[in-house]
Amino acid sequence: MGSKFLVAMLCGVSTVPVSWQAGAQTPGQAQALTQQFNIPAGNLKQALDLYREQTDVQLIYRPQEVAKGRSAGVSGLLTREAGLRALLAGSGFQQHHDNSGAIAIIPGRTAAAAATFERAALIQQGAVVPAAATEAAPEGTPDIVVTATKRSENVMNIPVAVSALSGDTLTALGVQGVQALQIATPAVVFPNTGAFSQPYIRGVGSRLNQAGFDPSVAAYVDGRYIGRQSSMNFEFADIERVEVLKGPQGVLFGRNASAGAIRIITRDVSKDFEGYVKAGYGNYNRVMLQGAVNIPISDTLGIRISGDTLHRDGFAKNIFPAGRKQWDDRKWYSVRGKVRWEPNDWFDARLTGSYWSSNDLAGTDAIQVGRLDLSTGLRLGGVSGTDRKHVASALRQTNDKREYATELDLHFDLGFADLTTITTYADLNNVLGFDGDGTSARLVDAVIFEKSKTFSHEVQLASAGKGAFEWLVGGYYFHDDTDFDTIVDRGTAVPASPVASQSDENVKTKSVAVFGQLKWNITDKLSLTAGGRYTHDKKSWFAGPSRNAPVTLPGPLPFIGEKSWSKFTPSLTAQYDFGDVLAYLKFARGYKSGGPNYPANQPVVNPETLDMYEAGLKASLFDRKVRATLSAFYYDYSDLQVSRAAAEGSAVVTTENAANAKLYGLDADMSWSVTPAFTLNGGVALLHSEYQGYLANAKVYRGLIPPGSTLAVRPAGMIDVGFNASGQDLLRAPKFSAFAGANYTVAVSGGKIPVSLSYAYKGSYLFDFVFDPPGVTETGATRALRQKGYGLVNGRIGFTPDSDRWSVSAWVNNAFDKKYFDDVAAAGTGIRASYAPPQTYGIDVQYKF
Repeated sequence: MGSKFLVAMLCGVSTVPVSWQAGAQTPGQAQALTQQFNIPAGNLKQALDLYREQTDVQLIYRPQEVAKGRSAGVSGLLTREAGLRALLAGSGFQQHHDNSGAIAIIPGRTAAAAATFERAALIQQGAVVPAAATEAAPEGTPDIVVTATKRSENVMNIPVAVSALSGDTLTALGVQGVQALQIATPAVVFPNTGAFSQPYIRGVGSRLNQAGFDPSVAAYVDGRYIGRQSSMNFEFADIERVEVLKGPQGVLFGRNASAGAIRIITRDVSKDFEGYVKAGYGNYNRVMLQGAVNIPISDTLGIRISGDTLHRDGFAKNIFPAGRKQWDDRKWYSVRGKVRWEPNDWFDARLTGSYWSSNDLAGTDAIQVGRLDLSTGLRLGGVSGTDRKHVASALRQTNDKREYATELDLHFDLGFADLTTITTYADLNNVLGFDGDGTSARLVDAVIFEKSKTFSHEVQLASAGKGAFEWLVGGYYFHDDTDFDTIVDRGTAVPASPVASQSDENVKTKSVAVFGQLKWNITDKLSLTAGGRYTHDKKSWFAGPSRNAPVTLPGPLPFIGEKSWSKFTPSLTAQYDFGDVLAYLKFARGYKSGGPNYPANQPVVNPETLDMYEAGLKASLFDRKVRATLSAFYYDYSDLQVSRAAAEGSAVVTTENAANAKLYGLDADMSWSVTPAFTLNGGVALLHSEYQGYLANAKVYRGLIPPGSTLAVRPAGMIDVGFNASGQDLLRAPKFSAFAGANYTVAVSGGKIPVSLSYAYKGSYLFDFVFDPPGVTETGATRALRQKGYGLVNGRIGFTPDSDRWSVSAWVNNAFDKKYFDDVAAAGTGIRASYAPPQTYGIDVQYKF
């Protein structure tokens, strides 16, 4: 052992350097390597020891100092740099790099701490000491670090029902985009109506939000809130993880998070030059290309650039020659750039700029189902597709969408607390095509012009470290300016109507909120957390003649309106740590703002409120080989915003407050590390839901009820019939859903063969009400509005060499080509349905550098 190393030890610094031999990887290359981490939450010194053992990376720290810290742990397939950052997140310590490749773990981002490192690094430079003998890290299910509480914490240590999936896990499960999250998360149902995504969590969601409304599920990319349904359905590329927060998040993610939140966390800038390129080809001429490069410009400045493109032929062909040939195709582009600047030990800044565009008809393959002899479009001489492979439409307009977005995050270490600001801006511009009746007749062929500009600014001040009290306070400002204009072609109608707008509507939203949360660690086992958020929303709207069509439908135009709402949403949580089991009781309130209908001369809709009562358990058992979570919940849901089906000749829906609803259920998730090479995971969601005191409308074929049923030629189309929906299941709320998966890695000469197989089941649920009124001549005529239960099988197999530089994989989604629907809707012209994707398969090749 060299004298310099002995001096470092005498200075109280623990160091385990690595001897770099000729031809070996440099320290920077070593930190860029990707590997599997299995480090549990706990004492920081023990966590750092395990990190050294699993990586052989040279670390320097004072043992007595880091022994006082706590680590949230780290798990999953990460670069060594990202693994160490996750390990230190929220611990009060940070890493500091030296030119020799050594990494010091220093507290508090102080200049004194940095100087201590510099001295220790100088002492040990040049030392060549074999790595210390190590014992194997404990085998177990990997930890996942999340920021669901706006702090970096182990997902098993927080009293929040959350499903967290790493980017590599998403790939293994065949989850290629946001909508496919419903495969791996039983509590999620994710249909869409054309270009409009409609996520539901535990039976709560929003059907079709036009200009004046917001989703019930809050979606975020990093710190940016996504308020428009048309901008949610994007592809995954260079993703760190996805967090699905179940239940109302009224305090920390209060902006319209009454059902929960979906958070997409993209990969951050790291300290080393690294990246990847990935290409794939599949059936339907699916061509995919994506990649990322991380470039450290200096010790304090780095950038990361990523991009992806996906082109695929349509799942359906148009049998009507006047319309667009390809339907349910995909043509997607995106690029994202990140800059991270850390000029000193108490400040860092991250700037993100992104752009995406698509020009396709993804999710828009509509056909007529139900009683085809009573379809208005078919009665007037139109034709319809009869299966998943064919549509019939005169529409030529695609879903032409694009969005620019930026986010600036500033972080200040004030010693006693961390100050964070998040500023975002997005500019969305869409021209959307929509065939509202699923036939070639021009009855509801619509073109929708949607523009939205969104700005938000959030400030958070969070206590540093862990003491008797942990607190967080903040403020939030949100501004959105949306233009929405629907142009409808009814050239086939009798009598024919001109191409006309249903009004050009502008809605401006201003929202201001203050929030806070206090956690009292009564003992090292028992804690209480109380929080609250006060929100004030103001919406103003103007509906006038269209700028995109020569005719605007008659109405009291211009129409001007304004309304404000305020709400306090509290939460209260008690949790107790039994060691291997965390138990908690929780109350939380969620709130979604009201707004004007489209067109705006209809009644204004009030906010909806959801009170949740939840009891949960999170257990790490059998030396962490088994992880299990269980949550039972009860929802008291008031003033639901429910959308009614469109009338004949209209491409819009009307939203109203639908009295109340009660829901209760249970979520359970489990993962079992059978061996280091073999893991099993699964989940189940049980749900009971019912409307209360809701006098609703249901669509019924007019030819099946008097007087239409008595005529020699029964009239086509559908009309609204009132009925009492009390006791009916909520729409898009399956009683039972489940997921099961298995991952097995086969060691072979020169590498490994990872195999993944998963099965997802969704129980039956209603897209809209199925009702047979008195006097109907045929019962069950609208049963097409019920989605039958279905199961999907996905699989993936690949090869990765020992170098881990490249990999090749073959995959299949919906392996048994199960037929099910993304959307079914009753309208004045009949029942329209859109199929979900068929069996798809392909080969991906990836190279990492």
